[in-house]
Amino acid sequence: IQHDQVPEDRRKDVTYGRICVDYRPQKEEPNRTRLTVGGNLIDYPGDVSTPTADTTTAKMVINSTISTPNAKFMRADIKDFYLGTPMERFKYMRLPLPLIPQEIVDEYDLTPLVHKGHVYLKIGQGMYGLPQAGILANQLLTKRLEPQGYYQCRHAPGLWRHKWCPILFSLVVDNFGVKYVGREHVDHLNDGVEKHYAFSKDWEGKLYCGIHI
Repeated sequence: IQHDQVPEDRRKDVTYGRICVDYRPQKEEPNRTRLTVGGNLIDYPGDVSTPTADTTTAKMVINSTISTPNAKFMRADIKDFYLGTPMERFKYMRLPLPLIPQEIVDEYDLTPLVHKGHVYLKIGQGMYGLPQAGILANQLLTKRLEPQGYYQCRHAPGLWRHKWCPILFSLVVDNFGVKYVGREHVDHLNDGVEKHYAFSKDWEGKLYCGIHI
């Protein structure tokens, strides 16, 4: 966007971008590059704490699986969980022009947008580095799974159950640890999540890192 499109009362909150690179051999694309938001300069008026399962909760789900006849355990994760979550309150970021590859500058005609050596961006959806990205993504997941009968336990953060399926799972960010009795019930969860997200899978079409006990 043009620099003057940043609202005056938000210009003091304009943050910076960071390019993060990593090598993750267990991923389908091991060479990973991300543009992240400098979260320490974000002024967000709402609560940014996200209900997430702790180690004790995760262990209890595993122990419950072992002690329940015919129960099995599955692990899965949502791909790009933080990305694409709509935000009602936009954020603004600037990037130094030399940080942007010339092919991108040319493709999107960024030169007219340069202001004092920087290009300004408006962030309208979730991004890595935003303090509120986790809670917004969690709220959206809750909204999407509730019609399927899934709900978070009131007194156990990060622990989810179903209204009638013999299934429960702990959730840490986008990582599921699922106890289920009957393949049809874990398929129900899989179908509900895949209406909105990509569940990591292996080449056989089974959920990624599925562990049967």
